[in-house]
Amino acid sequence: MVVKENRGRKRYILFSHSGKSTKKEMNKFIDKKIKLLGGKIGCKVIEFNENTGIIRVDHQLLAEARRIMNQESGSIKIKTMKSSGTLKSLKKY
Repeated sequence: MVVKENRGRKRYILFSHSGKSTKKEMNKFIDKKIKLLGGKIGCKVIEFNENTGIIRVDHQLLAEARRIMNQESGSIKIKTMKSSGTLKSLKKY
């Protein structure tokens, strides 16, 4: 199997949040905390609903991104639920 060297490999993280935060606040949180990690694939909020959301990260940063998201940070309370290489499997959950 050829690793996607130029593009990088993506991982998606399904998370639950308190419901008080907005997509704009979540994007600010990602800019401040997770994007500093770097990686070939930029971190991005893919889906954001009332209680859950999906974020895309580089596969090498998955563990670190989950650790950062699970920490308490002000008004945004996030708990990661599951990670996957495809969006389809997370949307079933």
